[in-house]
Amino acid sequence: MPKFIGNRFGSINPISPGTNAAGVFDMFDQYYASRQQPEPGWFTAPLSATGGTTATPGNGYKYHFFTSNDDFVVSSSGTIDFLVVGGGGGGGNSSGNTPGGGGGGAGGFRELTGQSITPGTYPVVIGSGGSAGGTNGPYTSPQAPASSGSASSFNSISAAGGGHGAMHPQATPGRAESGGSGGGGISGQPAGSGNTPPVSPSQGGNGGSSTGQSGGGGGGAGANGQDAPANSNAGQGGAGLRAFSGDTGIPSSYGESGPQDGRYFAGGGGGSAYGGTHGEGGVGGGGDGAGTGQGGTANTGGGGGAGRTSSGGAGGSGIVIVRYAV
Repeated sequence: MPKFIGNRFGSINPISPGTNAAGVFDMFDQYYASRQQPEPGWFTAPLSATGGTTATPGNGYKYHFFTSNDDFVVSSSGTIDFLVVGGGGGGGNSSGNTPGGGGGGAGGFRELTGQSITPGTYPVVIGSGGSAGGTNGPYTSPQAPASSGSASSFNSISAAGGGHGAMHPQATPGRAESGGSGGGGISGQPAGSGNTPPVSPSQGGNGGSSTGQSGGGGGGAGANGQDAPANSNAGQGGAGLRAFSGDTGIPSSYGESGPQDGRYFAGGGGGSAYGGTHGEGGVGGGGDGAGTGQGGTANTGGGGGAGRTSSGGAGGSGIVIVRYAV
């Protein structure tokens, strides 16, 4: 039961001016009241901060969106929620116009809520997407293997870049890589693992494995990449996740719409097929597999789609979103 605060003198109430309760609290009750939050303590100013692109949509939150390196500068203490998404991995490609390639894995997805923050300057680093698997060359020599995405970070939390998708043939540099989410495999070689390095909860899923010469899909934050279902058909990219459990205050210019309310991020890239159906990218910015793989959507951390006749798609860059009550 809370303490009754009644030790007042005078005729002014400093907590609720204009109410019937009159008087100034004595020193003991002033100390007690100041320790009780949110009731019946003193009024606390809301968190104040600058940095990135801001939005206050009227849903009780203010948002800061970071799509390039910047600082989040806090001038008064408070509590924040934040999302950190790494850059997506590049989609693989084939050499010789025959096999497919593996889809790029999504960047890691790390979301924390109810985090206390004090005045200061907090650097924000946005991970870049990985490069695409390169132009076709001789069948025996993959050209310019894809590269993995790079990490994003904020407030001591790092989200790993997504692993790149596999190239065909499987020269060592062209094998699928692990990362926030893993890249898809090709030609019986293993796919990349997600949640690398491991954190809890997991930051992403595994890449899909290959069936014959069609590539597996890249892993997404919410699901593993699909294994290639047949020699002639490629795997779909793994689905991403909704920011802040479907927060509808995030503008449509960030993330991607999906089957539920809110904005999705960190979808995996689709694999490319050997003469059949290419894999679609996962919701949350994953690129589709195709003759020329589709790139992951910028600032979603989506993995690049794999290519077959030209090149794969580059991974999408990452993002950091900070929100707090106003």
